[in-house]
Amino acid sequence: MQHVPVEVWLCVTEHLDDEELQALIGVNSFFFNVGMDTRYGVLLLDTSTLGMNHYLDHLMGPQVSKRVKKLAVHLRSAPPAAHRSPSPSFRKTLRRQDKICGPQGRHRLGCASPRHASTQSPIRHSLTTALSQMVNVQDFRIVTWAFPLSKHLDALYASAWNTFGDQLVRVSLCAHLEGHQALIDSNPRLAKIETLELEFSDNMAVVPTHADGTETLRRIVVPFVNKLSPQVKTLRIRSWGKLDLSLFFLHLDSFPNLQSTLIRIPFNYSLQTDASGLSRLLRESPALTNIALRLTPVGLALDPNREETLCEWLCDLLSDPRCFARANEIDICPTHLSGGMDILRLCIEHSAEHLRTFKLRDRYLQPQDVVSLVPKLQLAASLTRLRLNVFKLSAPMFDAFAQSLSGLRFLWLSVGDVDSASSSALVSASVFRDDMMSRRYDSWKLWDLSIWQGGAELDGETMLAIAHSIPSLRSFWEAGHKRLS
Repeated sequence: MQHVPVEVWLCVTEHLDDEELQALIGVNSFFFNVGMDTRYGVLLLDTSTLGMNHYLDHLMGPQVSKRVKKLAVHLRSAPPAAHRSPSPSFRKTLRRQDKICGPQGRHRLGCASPRHASTQSPIRHSLTTALSQMVNVQDFRIVTWAFPLSKHLDALYASAWNTFGDQLVRVSLCAHLEGHQALIDSNPRLAKIETLELEFSDNMAVVPTHADGTETLRRIVVPFVNKLSPQVKTLRIRSWGKLDLSLFFLHLDSFPNLQSTLIRIPFNYSLQTDASGLSRLLRESPALTNIALRLTPVGLALDPNREETLCEWLCDLLSDPRCFARANEIDICPTHLSGGMDILRLCIEHSAEHLRTFKLRDRYLQPQDVVSLVPKLQLAASLTRLRLNVFKLSAPMFDAFAQSLSGLRFLWLSVGDVDSASSSALVSASVFRDDMMSRRYDSWKLWDLSIWQGGAELDGETMLAIAHSIPSLRSFWEAGHKRLS
């Protein structure tokens, strides 16, 4: 096998999934490297996981640490019983590794690496040391909201930034406001960063005042983001708490190279004072083409009127024809109010020249609403991907898709959760299947169809009935085939 060209082996790997590649680690040096890259290329380290100290010792080996490209670290307090020996299958994998690169290629399992006197806990010390070996990380996510601030993390942060900070292309910082301050005060070196993600949560141990939050945002977070704004191409902001981010958006500098943004925050909390800063970001970013807005207010189920301010803001935002004018992908929840349909139409009108992907979130549409929306979608001549939520399937809805959106290649539908065992639902499903079996959409170029109901794949009988009417269809649920399990 040593004379087989590398190109042939690479062709073989294209037909194997990750588990199969990892199972071939012991075959030869080629599969060893491919399998190890697959196993350790993307890594999640959660400090509360049992046996994490053993695993970190293993990661410090040169045959492992150099392979980590995408790293996520979740810092949590470890459970009391935090010691567990690795599984037999894990030991077997390491023995196969020894056959190829020798035991010197990794730390011997169960033998802790040398510990020096440290004020850190053993697991934090091990993690700090492990990070210093991961010299090829390009994508780094760190989550600290569940870790006590009293346990200082300066050494851990320094290890990360000094080892791979300068080569990071993507960084995701997830913390409460005090945690963000600690992260930013550690002076991260992010010379090559292109994707910046910030996630905010509440600090359950502290009840901050509005003034405290505003001061930290103004003095710490905003200058950090503004320093990176000229180089950032993707900006993602998420908030899971009650923090008002109005001042944050108001004081952001321009992002001349921003191409993609995701804003997932509760409008009634995160923009309770002033939403004009977010409006300016969306309107005045000249390179912005990929827009995802998930602004559903907290408590909507108890009070539907909480969407009124959001609906008014979206209408005002879209009153400016510059907004979304260069968008090729839009992902939005337009509110559940009557004005939501107008918001959808304006989104499509503004972006029609470039729009390739359109995703509707949260709001479910009646079939007649979908049919009325299709003529607007037809304005987007380049549209190839469409995601909608519908209360039920109907043949006229598919007629409209096939007639007006002939270039659509991917269609994703979520159908309202109904009692599929009820007699009315069974009759309705049967009628729909009969309607679809009597149709044929020869000019439709649809390649993939994904339909979900109640969080599960739609039944195979209905999927096949729809496929019968679409000769071009080759795939279900983006699997690349129409085989049903």
